[in-house]
Amino acid sequence: MMDRGMVKWQPFNAVASGSSMINDVLKKKNKVKMPTLSEDQQNELQKKVFDSYETKEEIRIKYFKDGKIYIEEGKIEQINQNSHYIIVNSDLKVFFAQIIEIY
Repeated sequence: MMDRGMVKWQPFNAVASGSSMINDVLKKKNKVKMPTLSEDQQNELQKKVFDSYETKEEIRIKYFKDGKIYIEEGKIEQINQNSHYIIVNSDLKVFFAQIIEIY
């Protein structure tokens, strides 16, 4: 019988073929569902968007994207009413349907 010497045990995701599958499962597990808003809440959010755009005041916007909730701060630079999205800080594009809260 041959001694293997000092061999360290590899973690469960060290196997190359299994690690990508495990990472996918973990990503799916961490996703959340988008909160549903009433029509009144949606109208109030749109009103806040237009008010903050006109006054050029800085806002904090909470939005949903790809199973996660994000929070950004900044000024609304542009509103596209035809495509229903806003541009925040010249680089973030958020659709009205993704917005959860503005404060």
